[in-house]
Amino acid sequence: MTKPEIVVVPGMKTIGPYSQAVRANGFLFVAGQPGINSDTGEAAGPTFAAQARQAFENLRRVLEAGGSGLDRVVNTTVLMHDASAFPDVNALFEEYFAASPPARMIMTVPLPKGLLFSIGCVALTD
Repeated sequence: MTKPEIVVVPGMKTIGPYSQAVRANGFLFVAGQPGINSDTGEAAGPTFAAQARQAFENLRRVLEAGGSGLDRVVNTTVLMHDASAFPDVNALFEEYFAASPPARMIMTVPLPKGLLFSIGCVALTD
């Protein structure tokens, strides 16, 4: 077993005391990526669509910094504020995981800072 390695994406801050991702034993464990604009630290917009798309882009950045990519994601955990946006989530999964959609779990929960969407994952690394 190798020692876990913390992945940090330059210019991208977390909203709490946790790692963006941890790489260990061929896997990358990515913390929930909310729809926050990394330049401002604020929500990417007032709408679910804007925040969800930003969250997927944030996820992509963390995966790439950790030596992985969207095509290597095996499992996702999605937190969303409102279940009525479920069709929008499906559309984003079809767009971002077109070739091989990962397993996923979706829960509706209240999120901090007025956020509407967050996605975390487990992915394979090199």
